Amino acid sequence: MTTMPITEPLFQQDAYLRQCAARVIEVTPGGVVLDRTVFYPVGGGQPGDTGVLRTPDGRALRIVDTRKGEGGRILHLLAADTTAPAVGAEVDASLDWERRYAHMRVHTCLHLLGSVLRYG
Repeated sequence: MTTMPITEPLFQQDAYLRQCAARVIEVTPGGVVLDRTVFYPVGGGQPGDTGVLRTPDGRALRIVDTRKGEGGRILHLLAADTTAPAVGAEVDASLDWERRYAHMRVHTCLHLLGSVLRYG
């Protein structure tokens, strides 16, 4: 039985990490799976991260959403006009930090509101 590689979720150890070097381990019709990522996938009431994958030849591949895939993989959805890098390609994954940070602040605020408001 062959096991699928999983994506190392770097955001779980450091929510303030904005970028990382990564390797493409799978390309699907829906997007790209990396061996490691700073991109948070949709879940827990928060939207998936957006940002850019930069290739060594200087291309900037726009990520429009991030989703949980099968078996611990995280799928990075590319903009419709973007050609996916090849499996094995090295990329630099960079978040849209302003968007991520705004979501983090709202998420924390909602937890605080939930702890002080009483529902009857």
